[in-house]
Amino acid sequence: MTAALRLALACGLAGAASLAFAADEDRDEWRFEVKRQNTGRGTESESTRTTLRLEYFPEAGFFSHFRLDVPLPDAKTDFSGDPLDPRLGDIKVRASARRIAAGDGSLLPYVELTFPTADPAELGSGKYQLGLNLSGSVPWQDAPFATGEHRIVVGGLLGQVVSFAGDAARNDINYTKTELWLRDSWGEGHVAKVTLKPNIDWVQDGKTGAVIEVEGSTGIGGGWRVTLMGGHLAWGSGVQGTYGKRIELTLSTSF
Repeated sequence: MTAALRLALACGLAGAASLAFAADEDRDEWRFEVKRQNTGRGTESESTRTTLRLEYFPEAGFFSHFRLDVPLPDAKTDFSGDPLDPRLGDIKVRASARRIAAGDGSLLPYVELTFPTADPAELGSGKYQLGLNLSGSVPWQDAPFATGEHRIVVGGLLGQVVSFAGDAARNDINYTKTELWLRDSWGEGHVAKVTLKPNIDWVQDGKTGAVIEVEGSTGIGGGWRVTLMGGHLAWGSGVQGTYGKRIELTLSTSF
C-alpha cells in the first residue's frame, strides 16, 4: 500500500469520525457507503475499483447535499482486478442545491469537482474536472404497470464536464452526459431501477456512446442497505463516461 493511499485512508477515517460527531450533535443526516465495481476499463478513468463515499444532508441552508468520493482503483486494471492491491484514484466532491419544485416533480442542480490525485497517475484522468449538472424527476401516477403499493418515478439528467489544468500531456476532457431512468419502489424499501446513460464526447468531434444499467436494492437490517447493479455498453466504445461492462455491489448506511 502506497504512502499516499495510507494518508488518504487515514484522512477519510478521521473525517468520518468527526462528521459522525457533528451529525449526532446537529441531528443532520449522514450516509456512508462502500462500493465495489468490477469494470471493463473502456476509458482511462473507468476501471475496477472500490469506492468509499461519505454524504452529508443538512436540514437547512442553500445546499441540500455534500458528497466525498475516495476511489481506490485496483493496480490490476482489467475486469477481475485485485481488491487486495488498491491504489488511490481521482477524488471527487459534489455539492447540491435545494430541490426546485417543477409541476408535480422537482429539479436538482449540483456541481462536481474531480481532483487528479491518482497514484500512479495512470489510474486517473490526470486532469482537474468541473461538472455542472441538472437532474429532475416526476412521479408517473398512471403508469400502466404500476399496481398496488408500487410507486413509479421517471427522471433524467443533463450535465457538462470539462477538464482544466493538470497534466498537459494527458487528453483533455469535454463531454455532455445525459441520463433517462425509471424507478419502481414498493414495500419496506425495495427499489428497482433501469437507466440509459448517453454521452457526447466533444474531444472526439461529437462521438456518442451510452451504457445501460439495471439495479435493485433493499434493506438488510441494522440500518444497512445493499444494492446490486449490472451495466453494459449500448454503443460508442471509448466515449468519456462509458465502459464495456460493470458489476457493482454497494453497502450503505445512514446515521
